[in-house]
Amino acid sequence: MKQFSIYNQANILVRIKQFLVLTLLLTNSFFVCAQNSTQNKNLNISMQETIFLHSNTTTFLTGETLYYKLFCLNPINNTPSHISKIAYIELVDHDKSSLQKNKVYLEKGIGAGEYFIPTTLKTGNYKVIAYTKWMLNNPKSQTNEIDIFIINPFQTQEPNENITFDLAAKSTISTAQSPESSSPSNEKRVDFEFDKDSYYTREKANLKIKSVTGAIEKGTYSISIRKTDQIPTLKQLSPQEFAKKTANNYTDYNTTYFTYTPELRSELITGTIVSKSNLPVNDKSLSLSLPGKEFVLKIVKTNAQGKFAFLLDKFPNFSNAIVQVLDDKSADYSIVFDAFPKFDTSSLQFTSKLNLTPDLKKDIEERSTASQIQNAYYQIKKDSLVTEAVISPFFNTIEKAYVLDDYTRFPTLKENIVEVIIELYYRKENGKYQLRVRNDHKDLEMYGKPLVLVDGLLIQDPSDLFDYNMGNVDKVSLINEPYVYGPNLYGGMISFETKNSDFATNYAKKYLKTMEIQRPNPEKVYNNPDYTAGNNLQRIPDYRYQLLWKPNVKLDQKEDNIPFYTSDLKGNFEVVLEGFTESGQPVYVSKTITVK
Repeated sequence: MKQFSIYNQANILVRIKQFLVLTLLLTNSFFVCAQNSTQNKNLNISMQETIFLHSNTTTFLTGETLYYKLFCLNPINNTPSHISKIAYIELVDHDKSSLQKNKVYLEKGIGAGEYFIPTTLKTGNYKVIAYTKWMLNNPKSQTNEIDIFIINPFQTQEPNENITFDLAAKSTISTAQSPESSSPSNEKRVDFEFDKDSYYTREKANLKIKSVTGAIEKGTYSISIRKTDQIPTLKQLSPQEFAKKTANNYTDYNTTYFTYTPELRSELITGTIVSKSNLPVNDKSLSLSLPGKEFVLKIVKTNAQGKFAFLLDKFPNFSNAIVQVLDDKSADYSIVFDAFPKFDTSSLQFTSKLNLTPDLKKDIEERSTASQIQNAYYQIKKDSLVTEAVISPFFNTIEKAYVLDDYTRFPTLKENIVEVIIELYYRKENGKYQLRVRNDHKDLEMYGKPLVLVDGLLIQDPSDLFDYNMGNVDKVSLINEPYVYGPNLYGGMISFETKNSDFATNYAKKYLKTMEIQRPNPEKVYNNPDYTAGNNLQRIPDYRYQLLWKPNVKLDQKEDNIPFYTSDLKGNFEVVLEGFTESGQPVYVSKTITVK
């Protein structure tokens, strides 16, 4: 009883905190709207955010990978924004159609990801754009964009006036000082150096990043080391240029309505329930399950208009969801989810143009060959996912668990209730079985029915479990106390865990809405081969144009060493370090190294 009381206190405190945060957000939104409608108040610039986006290059062949890094910043001082935790990335073609949409987690305003360029894309001009839901509320928001060229060497270039390029506009690769040293106001804060000026193929190189101001320039930076060739590229906006542009363009703005709720804590999944027979849609409970061994269960209530919002945690990053209205007449409701946030691409301008001239044939063939070789050995050189945190069930510390293999096995739920699980009992009501949890000191029925789960899927009709083969069940967990979860109070909790965590794949009900949710891209550790003695890569070709891509370099001391190996390719490689310090100061350094 004491354990349950401590849990309840902690649970109540957490829910009070969540309720206060949500109330504050909604109250502030209402207050701003009311003020704007009556006194014409502005949404202050300090409550806005902007995104600086950059990629490893701006010209790609199909089969290559576009790596990107984004900084979600406060437009006043370029410090990390604490508003949004999710950013949206889109690839847009010349017809202003969105071809690919991704989500990215923002950790203290910082996010990164990649996009594999498929062979289905045509040669032409494209854009990569980045934004948050909160930014879409401001029609004047400066959504960052990158102009890129994509070349498909397997398709014949079609005559198109929009696919030309003035070679005089080609960006150049320079070993000169970075833009931040061009004026006294842009003092160089971070620099880097190598242990050598040139390297041989498959040789280890050491890159030393260092603060040059005397203080530790803490911040988050990205490092890209990529081979240069004669294929035209466009110069990207530097952090200094971005900071200047943002300072000149962001202003306060009037608003009377917020279309999008900011994703303050994590990913929001929103929608509306609709009654098929004019039943009330307000104050209805919904559950969202991401079933599995490590499962997710969320329960929320609708507002007066039938709208709902689920807040999904970062882990586990499952995408297969099952949603249901928790009601005796569940089948009378349909669930409609809000579409992916819509960015208005009509204002995008495609001014850069590409022309594939015959003198580029050799470079294109070499890069295409290198890309195909790299992709052929992908399984050996593939990137790895950052290990996800192990998520225990929310009831892990207070349940009583029955591992059924520790007892005599019985095939039916009835037999297990009678012979093994003494806290459970069942009864039949209106021709259907109901499960109840027994407590010798309390009448749990006064608190309602128990919360029943199988692999994290909420079961509204426990009768379905009485025909289920209990040989598939590994463990049954119970709480025989009044239990609060989400907005609801339950007369205890019962959780069944199957051996293969596959119950949901064969469980079908008309009121269950099964869908795939697009989740944010998982964080990756990008492959960096190690050619030290004794490795098993001697006979594996290495045709990397991108020698290194590290999007999350944090300079927590005055110097930091980053080792990497060169590939089998010879030539010049551009090395770019860019980002922002913790205080919002832009950093950009560019140099070249030679591999011979």
